[in-house]
Amino acid sequence: MNKRILTAALGATLVASVLASAQHEHFQDFKWRERQSDHFTLRASSTNHDPARKYAEKVWDECVRIMPGLEDDFTKNEFRTPGGAKGADTAPYRFTVYLVGTGHDYDKILEQQQNRSGWDANTLRACRMTRNYGDPQNRYTVYCKADPENTGGGGETDLTPSFVHGTATTILEGRGLTNNMPFWFTAGWGYYVEHRIFRLCRVHYVDFENYYKNNANAEIKRGGVLGPQDAWTNPLRKMCKKGIRETLDRISKAKILTITPNESGYMFALTYFLVSTNERIENYRKLIAKSRDGQAVTKELLLEIYGYEDDAALEEDWYEFMESRDFR
Repeated sequence: MNKRILTAALGATLVASVLASAQHEHFQDFKWRERQSDHFTLRASSTNHDPARKYAEKVWDECVRIMPGLEDDFTKNEFRTPGGAKGADTAPYRFTVYLVGTGHDYDKILEQQQNRSGWDANTLRACRMTRNYGDPQNRYTVYCKADPENTGGGGETDLTPSFVHGTATTILEGRGLTNNMPFWFTAGWGYYVEHRIFRLCRVHYVDFENYYKNNANAEIKRGGVLGPQDAWTNPLRKMCKKGIRETLDRISKAKILTITPNESGYMFALTYFLVSTNERIENYRKLIAKSRDGQAVTKELLLEIYGYEDDAALEEDWYEFMESRDFR
């Protein structure tokens, strides 16, 4: 598995696009091979349309189940960027996925993105390391299957986990009309959608293997190891029962470059808890609605909407859920 930092129903038939698409072209001087599904436009250069061909509508199903307002965003072309721009000239709007098979193509995309977004060297370096990124305006995701250092093709990497995780988080931010949702909220949603589709969480924001190697006495060793080959629910349940827990405050302050395996796991578990019942799903939708209204999604807003007077009250129900059979 490629460890990485990150910034799908089969029933929908994908067909080759034969008419001019209403979707905007985001990158110049490319000859894309295009396919469309009900909710996605897939554009490929020097590669095929996998994994998006198989998993794009699966991601959609998981997102729209929790965010039913996506239907109008897409079918009625009501999607808007954080700045208020449309994503398509005419209905329906489709989320665009770009897939490239050479480092040369990826470099061209990153150059255009840098010119448009004003990215600094660190952001570009991170995008090259991860081979993927989400549009700051939430209209598309980009995936480079080849080593970006290799200007030719060949040696493609399976980016299925990154596709599912990254596309889900970008759609969430699109529904929230923002490009600045907190890390715990977006990453937690990406993990949750991964788990729903694969029963695995394979996107790691840090290299867990090296973390375990360099932290031989880390508490996580006593409760279980979070890895890419097994579901996270069982080791997390064991840790929670043993009192090896992360607090709501710590999760809400987690950072990409310093996140631990425990924090990643509890971030996933928190989102699972927040959408674990119909009542909680309604509250989750209220959080997103607040974001659409321009309000930041904070820990304090979470407590207010879910009806908890303090961290400890939410943590009591959260940990109880993690120790139950519902967390599986």
